[in-house]
Amino acid sequence: MVFAAPNDALARAEGVLDADPSPLHASVAHQVIGIWQRDWGDMRIALHHLRRARDLAARADSADREADVLAALGVALVHAGRTQQGLAALERGIERGSGHTRARVLFRRAYARWVLGQHREALEDVRRAIPVLRQADDVIWTARALTLRATVHVAMGAVDRAEADFTAAEALWDTTGQELDKADAVESRGLAAFRSGDIPKALRLLDEAEERYAKLGTPTFMLNIRRCEVLMAAGLAPEALAEADAAIAVLDGIGGQSTRKAELLLAAARAARLAGDAHTAIARADMAVRLFAGQRRSWWETHARLVLIEARVTAKRSSGRLMADTAAVAERLASFGAPAAPEASLLAGRIALNLGWSTEAERHLGVAARSRHNGPPLARMTGWAAQALRARVVGSSRGVLEACRRGLDVLDAHRMTLGASELRARATAQGAELAALAQQASLDSGSPRRLLVWSERWRATALSTPPTRPPADPELLSDLTAFREIAARAEEARRDARPVPVLEREQRRLEREIRSRTLHLRGDTPGDGHRFDPGRLLDRLGEEATRLVELAVLDGRVQVLLCGQGRVRRFEAGLLAEAETEAEHVQAGLRRLAHPGAEARLPVVEAAGRRLEELLLGPAAAHLGDGPVVVVPPARLHRVPWALLPSLRERVLSVSPSASGWLRARETEPPPGGRQVLVRGPGLATGGAEVPHLAGRYSGAVVLEHADACVARVLEELDGAALAHIAAHGTFRPDSPLFSSLRMTDGPLIVHDFERLDRSPYRIILSCSDTARFASVGADELLGLAVVTFSAVVPGGCRWRTGCCW
Repeated sequence: MVFAAPNDALARAEGVLDADPSPLHASVAHQVIGIWQRDWGDMRIALHHLRRARDLAARADSADREADVLAALGVALVHAGRTQQGLAALERGIERGSGHTRARVLFRRAYARWVLGQHREALEDVRRAIPVLRQADDVIWTARALTLRATVHVAMGAVDRAEADFTAAEALWDTTGQELDKADAVESRGLAAFRSGDIPKALRLLDEAEERYAKLGTPTFMLNIRRCEVLMAAGLAPEALAEADAAIAVLDGIGGQSTRKAELLLAAARAARLAGDAHTAIARADMAVRLFAGQRRSWWETHARLVLIEARVTAKRSSGRLMADTAAVAERLASFGAPAAPEASLLAGRIALNLGWSTEAERHLGVAARSRHNGPPLARMTGWAAQALRARVVGSSRGVLEACRRGLDVLDAHRMTLGASELRARATAQGAELAALAQQASLDSGSPRRLLVWSERWRATALSTPPTRPPADPELLSDLTAFREIAARAEEARRDARPVPVLEREQRRLEREIRSRTLHLRGDTPGDGHRFDPGRLLDRLGEEATRLVELAVLDGRVQVLLCGQGRVRRFEAGLLAEAETEAEHVQAGLRRLAHPGAEARLPVVEAAGRRLEELLLGPAAAHLGDGPVVVVPPARLHRVPWALLPSLRERVLSVSPSASGWLRARETEPPPGGRQVLVRGPGLATGGAEVPHLAGRYSGAVVLEHADACVARVLEELDGAALAHIAAHGTFRPDSPLFSSLRMTDGPLIVHDFERLDRSPYRIILSCSDTARFASVGADELLGLAVVTFSAVVPGGCRWRTGCCW
């Protein structure tokens, strides 16, 4: 009952003890309390009750009862970090038990060995237990054993075998009332989905498991660990770090399992490293290594050492000693059959390259490169990264480019499985190294055109494919409606200077629900195989007498690719870090100019604009000609006030996320019908004065204002329009860019609403504050309100196209 209705079982056990039970019944009651405390409470209390249960079982003269309690005690001791004592208790339980009971004890020892990372031994124990449990027609324990065997298979990378066991276990669980075990099985299937590369399915299953645990009122530390893994793979490392740290605080507060704390510390270390916080990663990983070592968990300790080394390398520490340590870790992981072994070999190869040890580097990279043809997408990415570095060691530019192409193709296919725009954008970070290697090889080759192709290969890729349209999910639509109502009420309360904490809490809750459901979306649009063609770009630029300036960043320096007049030329400009600093100064200066009496600062701002031009355009500024210019900056430079640069001030200027995006927009034909839509939102200081003027200019235009300017009506009219002009208050959310919004009569129109369009307007003008602001994520991606209008789905399976004003 303790795994069907835990809190009820605890109350029943305490009731048994209050009734002066026999030693046999008291042993069972103390064991139930011990299991409850072991899994969801204080380990000291758990060990007290389990030892009492063991002593009472001995007094009851029941060998099988004593064996069963010894098994539960052994698992608790292992979780408390007392590994030798725990394994000894389990061994004693196997000796005391017989038949069916002995099989249950074998299952628990298999579980303990899984916790310790002794996967082969765990498989042996569970394989011995399953036939006996099946013969005894013990449905619950057979299902547990199958679930455990599947989980061990996942840890060893055998996902197909795991799926077969999970399916068999799920069929058995459906015949029982073991709600906690069922939640655990859902959670484990989420882990298997993640290991096979299906992140949306993993997130959905883990959320489902969390809902099941919440109904039972039990903590979910193992779920926290697994969700951290998935969040990190999805590019959400800061969220993973926050979740791990919060779980550690809860675990410490209840005096919970030492083993789980070590695993949470390891998850936190990985997340901190991926989030760019090397010092936190080193601190967390060092604590994890010491805990795992004390618990005699070699498999786990070796993984923690790998993360510790990765964090030290991120902190710019390289040495012969670190190289030797990494090689030793790679060898141990390989001996365990751990899926992380290629990652360790790749790291060893990188360190050897930094030290100039070419022979050692090639050897380790060769080992890591073996993973490029097998396993989940991210494992194959590791293999292709190793292959690219290996080709660079031997001086093969062609080999570098081929490995980079193959690796990015793998990541492209993986991104297409992700339905959420946010996940697609963040996933590109995993290809940043391959893209950088290809760009450097192109630069070394001396071909500006090749450098342009590779700069485009991994720039704003989230915009090159349409977002997955959210399904007609009644709960998602209900959440969006509720969010809009709460946000509108909160905004009204702020205007009236009334308190809004309760409304803000509910708004944040609804945002979490909407985002969670969106992250579950699986990609349903395959890539169209389109590759950027510089010849087509140059032809279009020639037709329009336009110059396109693409900025690429290699080794921290800006490379300017000037496209026009039938050729691509390269110029070297300044350092990116200096340009970013100067851009911040310029923006601050422009903000000050908006205040009365600040005219005297205008020469200072103009001088800053000249310095910014030197850093960003360098010698290319003298070759821009007299016609229009399109600037394609990296994501981190999109906020630069480009019109302040002297060479761009007196000309037609456009800014685009990518050259291929600009080209697609220019080649797009307007939709038939030519419907114009004019929207005037509420509360504008000007009253949206341009909308009535435009209504007179565009005869037959659909004008939405007052009660008509509600979200549902606006979306209906925007879908497939030739022109949309929206005058409304805009809000950019740097903390959550996909909740950036335009204010309509009934509340905010957010990015998630725009993603429900079949096709965005051919041309859209956003006369709204803050709508041109973006968040830079992934390798070179943008998230924000204007970005989503750049993506659209053409009904009927036609090739996607879009046209937008930027």
